[in-house]
Amino acid sequence: MLQRPQSLLLLLVAVCMVFFLATQTWHKVGVGESVSLSPYYLTHMKGSLVAENKPVYYLALMAILSAGLAVFTIFQYKNRVRQMLFVALNSLIGAGLLGATVYHIQFDANKLFAPEDQGNFGISFWGVFVALVLNWVANRLIRNDEKKVKDADRMR
Repeated sequence: MLQRPQSLLLLLVAVCMVFFLATQTWHKVGVGESVSLSPYYLTHMKGSLVAENKPVYYLALMAILSAGLAVFTIFQYKNRVRQMLFVALNSLIGAGLLGATVYHIQFDANKLFAPEDQGNFGISFWGVFVALVLNWVANRLIRNDEKKVKDADRMR
């Protein structure tokens, strides 16, 4: 059934991932320089000129994959075991996205200038955390449904 709470949570996971795609993830500003990380590029600007523009499209690809998998999982409500498998896979993709984002911030972006200044995380970075938590809660609710169905079958 589409009206279950886990369906709403999985839809919110997809919304968080689309939000990640639409906003900036991290930004650091210094004297005459700035560095920003979006799901598409790591951009280092000196003044108004782009000093380095490194593509990181796989972050966007992972977010699109996670959003698509969350929406696909909503419609797998007839087979809860398969739904749990897809939610677990989505958790792995989300954790990989978060890990790759942190890697780029710590080892690529932060070293471009003023490594002692850590920069500011954008709201989309925290959206990935929210998506992981919502995904985990959805998985718990799917497991509870499966347990209730098995208990009802055992009582018959």
